[in-house]
Formats: sequence, structure tokens, C-alpha cells
Amino acid sequence: MEALIFIIVLSVLVIIHEAGHFLAARRNKIKVKEFGLGYPPRARQLFSWRGTIFSLNWIPFGGFVQMEGENGPEEKDSADSFYNKSIRARLEVLLAGVFFNFVFGIVAFAVVFYQLGVPILLSGQARIQEVLADSPAAAAGLEANTNILAFQVNGEWIETKEISQIQNLVSANLGETVLVRTSLPCDQEKCPVEFADYSIYLRNSEEIPSDQGAMGIVFSEMIFKNYPWYQMPFATISQAFKQSFALSAMILQALWQMIIDLSAGRGLQQEIAGPIGIVDQAATYGFFDGGWLSILNFAALLSINLGIINLLPIPALDGGRAVLVIMEKFIKRKYLDKVANYLNYFGYLSLLALMVLVSFNDIKNLFK
Repeated sequence: MEALIFIIVLSVLVIIHEAGHFLAARRNKIKVKEFGLGYPPRARQLFSWRGTIFSLNWIPFGGFVQMEGENGPEEKDSADSFYNKSIRARLEVLLAGVFFNFVFGIVAFAVVFYQLGVPILLSGQARIQEVLADSPAAAAGLEANTNILAFQVNGEWIETKEISQIQNLVSANLGETVLVRTSLPCDQEKCPVEFADYSIYLRNSEEIPSDQGAMGIVFSEMIFKNYPWYQMPFATISQAFKQSFALSAMILQALWQMIIDLSAGRGLQQEIAGPIGIVDQAATYGFFDGGWLSILNFAALLSINLGIINLLPIPALDGGRAVLVIMEKFIKRKYLDKVANYLNYFGYLSLLALMVLVSFNDIKNLFK
């Protein structure tokens, strides 16, 4: 089921990407021969609109746009050929798919935030998200939505502002009963100055269940804040932009680290994942079990990822083709035409080899 959801989500994102190319081509008066749902061979022609065939294809995954003149100078005599358009027009068409992926990711994040609230990191707070049933924390009377402020160890109060501090204190005092000071219930990111003290037993390693910790509480590093209705649209869109740019930076950093690792002969790290690994990680983190908002959030993550990958300056990808178009300002086009097909062929082979390597890494990680 998870794999099916992944295929549907990815196919929708690819179609959104191709729709960007299609609309930009129409805007620049470039003839689009075919807009295909899925990949050839063609199953049937759905309809024709303004010279474009909309088709349904047998491989039920993604989609494609076929423009006149996109494969080189053999069709350059046509006035509405991609090859015959200006550098600006061709760049707009090539980068429109990436732009649509980013726009979808930002809009999807904004919808999720509007429904759930804007995520706010709780810096300097150890917020209790949940007190598990039949745990020492539940027996002591600790409440959710409070901050742990301090531990009393050997008669001395130790202030705690980070979750890691609490984890270290708990690990050092397993099997003992300690005093814990918490705030009263918080109002979003703000907590009252009043506090309460609790006596809590810290289970030792033999007593701790496999799905719990010594105290039996779940911490949260962020909250979802709801602003007044007139502020929510601006707050959600602003946070969606921040989330998208932060995610883009993280993806680029991971790709750069991958290049460094491969160059050094270290192989791929576990954090680098292909389709198999993405499905496994998404299932592990419950993206497929949290309803439509969770799936939409997953789609936003995937859309930003797809946009970044396509923007890379690799031949055969949109970014690589855009680089070749830009190089026409410095190198005569007839020389670029001679090497473009070879570069694209090399790019396809490189991407295929990388996909095989990443998929092998995914399978290896599944068995770890």
C-alpha cells in the first residue's frame, strides 16, 4: 500500500513538473506535440487540443511533454520550434517544471500549516508532549504540555533547558527516585513562572520496556502555533517559504556530501535514499498513516526534492540543458550542437548508474 501511495504521489508531482514545461511552451508559442500521462508505449489518445495530443500510456508512472525541436537542429526551420526560440524563452521553458515543483511544495506546506498550525521550535525548553500510561511519570502525576525545569540530585537542584541534559541526568540515576520540577501547563510557546515538584522513580535498564524510556514520557522539540485568523495566511506562507528553502539547503548539502564520499571511495551514506529508501523511511515515520495532511506534507517534501534534483547542472536534466543554453552566449551554437547529444547520453548513463547504486544502498540498509 505504501509503495502504491508513493507511486501515485510521485506521478502527480511529475505531471505537475511537466505541466510547467507545457504552459511555458504555450506561453512562448512553441508547438507541443504530445502531453503524455505515463510513459510510452501509448495506450490510447485521450483528446487533442490546439495541436497537442493528450495521451494515456502503458507505463503508469509520471508523464512527459514532447515539444517540436527539443532534440536539436533537425527541426529548426519551424517557426514554433523550441530550437528556434530565443535563449530567454528556452530557459523559461526548461526551468518552468522546477518552478512548478517549488510552487507546489510551498503551497502544500502552507495548507498543512494552516490546518495544523505554524511549527515553532522550542529553543531552551524541554516540553513534555505525552505522558505514557502505566509509566513512572504517570504514577508521579506529571502532565503533558509542561516543561521540565530542574532535577534534584543528591539534594542539589540542577536546572535543565535541553532534552539532552535530562537524558544524561536520567541515565546517570537509573534505579533511583528523584525530584523533578516542571512548569504548570503552557500556552503554546510560553509557560507560567509557577512550578510543581514531583517525586519520580527512574526505571533501571532491566525494567524499561522496549518502546519507552526510564520515565515514560515523550518530548517535543516544536509546537504548532495558531495565530489569529487574519494573521494565519501570512504566517503559514512565510513559514512555508522558510521550510522550503531550509529543505533545499539540506538536500544540496546531502548531495555535496555524496559527491565527496564517492570521490573518496567511501560509498553512499545511509542518509542518501532512492525510491526504495524513501518509501521505507516514509513508512517508518508514519507519513502514510497520518491521513491526507501527512501525505500532503510528504508530497511537499518530495516535490522540493524533485525540483532540486532537476535543477542540478547535469546533462539530461533540466539544469544541465539550461547550462548548455546559457553557454550559447559564449560558444557558437553549431559547436554546442555537436556535443549536446553526447553530453545528454553521458548524463542519462550517469543517472542510471547512480540510480542503480542508490537502489543497492537502499536494499542494503533495509537488511541492517
